[in-house]
Amino acid sequence: MLAISGDSPFSQAEFHRRHALPFTLLSDVHRTAMRAYGVWDEERNVAYRSTFVVDRDGLLRWGQAGDRHMVRSGGEILRVLDLIRALKGA
Repeated sequence: MLAISGDSPFSQAEFHRRHALPFTLLSDVHRTAMRAYGVWDEERNVAYRSTFVVDRDGLLRWGQAGDRHMVRSGGEILRVLDLIRALKGA
């Protein structure tokens, strides 16, 4: 699992340390990933809050994006991951 944001590597490292996250944080200061996934709002200079599930083969399996006020459901993400695992095992 990876997380990506437009924050600087220094900010990412501090956020990671402060919250003791069990996954890697990547810095997208050049907005490359944000543009590739269509979540960059250039006018406002922000990315939409988004979550993408990409499988080991690099195939985008699921995604959702929305305004920063939208709540993301960890339960929904886990449901999608369970479904993908079940389909891979079938």
